Amino acid sequence: MKYFRITSICFFITYLLCASHIANAFWGSDYDEPPPIIRTEPPNAQEIKNLKFGNKALNEQVIRFGLAIHTPLIPDWSEKKSGKLLASWNPNNQNGKNPTLVIQHGGVGGPGATDYGHARWFLAQGFNVLVLDSFWSRGFIANWRRIEASVSEHGNAFSTLGANTRARDAFAAARWLREQPQVDTNRIFLIGGSQGGWSVLRAFTDEKSITENYKELFRAGISIYPACWSWQRTPGNHGKNATQNLNPKLGPFYAPVFLISAELEPPGTATDINSCNPNIVNWAHKHLRLAETTHAFDSETPPEKPVNSCWYSNNPHWCTASGGRDALTRNCIGAPKADFCSDIEVTKKVRSEMLNFLNSFK
Repeated sequence: MKYFRITSICFFITYLLCASHIANAFWGSDYDEPPPIIRTEPPNAQEIKNLKFGNKALNEQVIRFGLAIHTPLIPDWSEKKSGKLLASWNPNNQNGKNPTLVIQHGGVGGPGATDYGHARWFLAQGFNVLVLDSFWSRGFIANWRRIEASVSEHGNAFSTLGANTRARDAFAAARWLREQPQVDTNRIFLIGGSQGGWSVLRAFTDEKSITENYKELFRAGISIYPACWSWQRTPGNHGKNATQNLNPKLGPFYAPVFLISAELEPPGTATDINSCNPNIVNWAHKHLRLAETTHAFDSETPPEKPVNSCWYSNNPHWCTASGGRDALTRNCIGAPKADFCSDIEVTKKVRSEMLNFLNSFK
């Protein structure tokens, strides 16, 4: 009887330790800690010029969209608790508690015109909007390149600042928002484009380490032209040296996800939905496929009077999976257009679809 009692207690303690490890796996030792937060403001005008990202400081750029400047706001989720992530917090001026969006930026340059354009528009529709910064806060221009590094130092996109960290940053933002008096805690939504869209797919993945702790934070999500390679499917040798921790599982989803994909992504790339796990489309609550449309179609520049324009990526690896660039057109091989072409009319239609989706949750 005494032996049974001791064995039972030992088993119970072991169970608790294991259960605790499982419950916290997404935040614990199973996943690498990201670089610490080291900055209390985004790049100034000189840094932006050096990076060839324009002539205005990032906080000057966000003001042009009528939004609040980025300030240290969201407590770091990591064990180091190294500081607060930068964010632009824009509560709606309507009385009472309102639905709220967390907007996550893409993979190069932190928050920009696409994020600010959506933020301004949804703010006008009655939403609170928080534009979250995961890169500048940590001194990175991208998840694989520091601010002071040259373009030639762009490395593999799989890193500790990839989908896992971005998803955890989103959860930290949602927790902070739940304490704000203007927020309807039952209607907090997550939106992201490109690598921000990758974060949305990860944040909504039905994985025990996520759902046991963070399932109730977001009501639904919108993933716009996301990076969607995962260990479930990464074509060729692109993910050969990436562990599952850096190239994580995406889907199935525990809550509704609205997936928006663009037809004219470079063939075979991480944002080409055809090169990713085909189940992602099936798992999505809704999928909108945009014909004859490129990545970053929703960029709004200049903010005062947006115009349609085309440009090329600052990521030297953008065309790698499709075979490089065509020597004559400069387009990615197999792509009929430049890397990015903004389309004001398509953006208007997509925003209407997104609004209908979000308003369906009461």
